[in-house]
Amino acid sequence: MEWHIYIDGASSCNPGHAGAGLVVFDEFGNEIGRDSAYLGEMTNNMAEYEALVRALSRAFEANIKSVSIYTDSLLVANQILGKYKIKNTTLQKYAEIAKNLIHTFDHFAVQYIPREKNKIADKLAKEAIKRKG
Repeated sequence: MEWHIYIDGASSCNPGHAGAGLVVFDEFGNEIGRDSAYLGEMTNNMAEYEALVRALSRAFEANIKSVSIYTDSLLVANQILGKYKIKNTTLQKYAEIAKNLIHTFDHFAVQYIPREKNKIADKLAKEAIKRKG
């Protein structure tokens, strides 16, 4: 089974109250789950990484072997692909956690997508901020 996971992180300020959202589809395009979580105070980039780690953890726990991630964060996509260096130590830690999870999959891909193609995950992340826990 293959999962296609759309992720987004949002922060009310930078830093500020933050949330993560994700929506999971199977290989046939059927939605099989969604999640959102209030993350507390953090930057937008940290929230984006939180969404990535949550998505990868969910796939790992479900014993999924093929994962494609779709994100509107060019920074996260390019840092995970090794195209951008990670200078921020907090983001380095998130990337290390993500890469450890990535190594457990037989197939992994991450793709940058425009924000308008990520509306569900974006909405879930923003709704999580409104809940504030």
